[in-house]
Amino acid sequence: MDNDNALEASRAITGATQQGEDDEIGLRLENFLQRQTGLGGKITAIRLDDGRRSAGASSGTILFDADVDTDTGTRVRRLVFRYDLGGAFFSQYALPPQFDIMQALYARGLPVPRPLWLDAGGEVNGKPGLFMERIEGIAPSTMPFNEGPYMAVGAADRHRMLLEAARTLAAVHATSSAGLADDHFARRGGDGHYLDREIGWTLVELRRTIPPAAPGAKANLYRDIRDTLEKVADWLTAHAPRHRTPELAHGDANISNFMYDDAGQVVALLDWELAHHGVGEADLAYQIAGIAHFALLAPPIDGIPAPDEMMAAYAQARGKLEDWDFAQVLGEWRLAVFASMGMSRLPPELEDVERTYWAASRKRLAALVPGIGA
Repeated sequence: MDNDNALEASRAITGATQQGEDDEIGLRLENFLQRQTGLGGKITAIRLDDGRRSAGASSGTILFDADVDTDTGTRVRRLVFRYDLGGAFFSQYALPPQFDIMQALYARGLPVPRPLWLDAGGEVNGKPGLFMERIEGIAPSTMPFNEGPYMAVGAADRHRMLLEAARTLAAVHATSSAGLADDHFARRGGDGHYLDREIGWTLVELRRTIPPAAPGAKANLYRDIRDTLEKVADWLTAHAPRHRTPELAHGDANISNFMYDDAGQVVALLDWELAHHGVGEADLAYQIAGIAHFALLAPPIDGIPAPDEMMAAYAQARGKLEDWDFAQVLGEWRLAVFASMGMSRLPPELEDVERTYWAASRKRLAALVPGIGA
């Protein structure tokens, strides 16, 4: 299998949940924005960016520029509209809490895109959506070791940027979760301890997407995926550090969700739809597992920090790294679940990619959880 197949698979997963915009979308964007406070004037034009999206699978994304006529001349507002896809990827999806979380974090000085307006009623695209300022920089990619900001620099800068991603997580986890969509966090995943609720939330998505018995050639593959990930969930439930106070967890801390400025500093951590009460270290484990996932079928590349380096950068920035045995399994497991969900959407001709990634995920889990088997 070559690298081109992996890149094709990534683009297939990203494209599977994206909807083509209709001819009236620009007008609906304009009509909604025209009534918002803080716009600064009257919109005279909307220009959509119809380039290929290299990241994002759980929400729809529209990039556009709005020309705004102000008292001092025309101002160009570079904006992003993110909208609910109605359960196309995650069935337990709620966009309005993301807006609240981003607003609060932006106000606290965390590197998140500046949220501007919420379309809670789905006026623009039929489902809730949010507007935010567009971050200037190289667009992230779901294949970050093939294209995107990490490939625009040399090995030394790549190494530094990846460690900076770990340090950014430390800053997020050190931020109090109080006042961040409290009702949403309290309800997410149902009743019980916050760790049980997050495990349960993830299992709902796994069971919905990976059926107990798939027809055809994939039946054995999906049975193995489901059985293995269910066993890991049992281990997590039995070993959860229930003494821990809940922390703000991003939930999808892959390196493909980071944007950087020209100096290689993180200017935005994107995609807060999976934010939850959790164990912060699990985000780091998810990030480390994601690096291994992205590197699996990418060309050989220098400058990728070892896991110990990522852990050291995080621990130094936060002042602690605790309950790592549990956090590592939780992060690896969540990534394996979400990767399996994404890969299940691949066309038959890319089944070898799906099997390769699952074999790697299974091997990593088997090294951590007794009873999985190689």
